Amino acid sequence: MSGDTFNSYGSGDQVAMNGSHNIGIVKGGQPLPAQEAVEALRRELDLLRGALAPDAARTVDDNLPVVADGTRPAAQRRAALAALTGAVAALGAAATPVRDLIEGLRGLLGG
Repeated sequence: MSGDTFNSYGSGDQVAMNGSHNIGIVKGGQPLPAQEAVEALRRELDLLRGALAPDAARTVDDNLPVVADGTRPAAQRRAALAALTGAVAALGAAATPVRDLIEGLRGLLGG
């Protein structure tokens, strides 16, 4: 999450990087609904980062790139969403926006 960079290339292509890993590309500057939801999820998780226990923060760091990787099978991405749900569970109502985004992404991924 920290260290993410977003670079634009050519005619509006945007590449999202986490360290040295490409975690997404938006062709022509037109994000897909799942990509928009992943970015919204990333922003919400960034807001909650300080409230997360260290293990929960590691779970977020390990699983958010899986969710963001559109080349991964939907089943892997759904499993990563489940892990993210567990990571924020202790935050109660403060995590409602995250849980709502996760539910939306599950729907987009067919689960």
